[in-house]
Amino acid sequence: MNIPTFIAFEMTDIESGYPYAVSWSLKDGQYKTVLIRPEEEWLIDFETAQFNSDTPSVQDLLDKGESVLDILKEWDLDLEDGELYCQDPISTQYCLDLMFEAYQKECEYDVISEYDCFDNIDSFDLDEQRRWIMDTEGLSATNSEDIIKASIFLYARTE
Repeated sequence: MNIPTFIAFEMTDIESGYPYAVSWSLKDGQYKTVLIRPEEEWLIDFETAQFNSDTPSVQDLLDKGESVLDILKEWDLDLEDGELYCQDPISTQYCLDLMFEAYQKECEYDVISEYDCFDNIDSFDLDEQRRWIMDTEGLSATNSEDIIKASIFLYARTE
């Protein structure tokens, strides 16, 4: 089975934040998850932002996160077809643009709603199945890795 590329981000703040974690699926059904080391310009509004309580400290991200440039290089190898399926195309596009703009690059990936990947199931059914998978597997809807796991499970169940 060839799994589509699913992607999910975790952000410090929806309004003015930056991505601090990203997960994506590979064609063989495996996935990768990394913490993102924030770019210096992302930290300008750090004092005024309303950070999510689950957000790691900036120091942890600086110490343990992967550089944006290293992530972009890894994506060149992993994201072959250029189509990225996600639950929230608007925030995903925002995160991708932020990461690519940090290196004066333009995002060349097509961000597509996950609903378009499951054209044989109506969206209500899809949401119900996703909730069931999240509940039975003990997954969190706010954790990027768990979101990707659920997407892979859901894809495998519906194909």
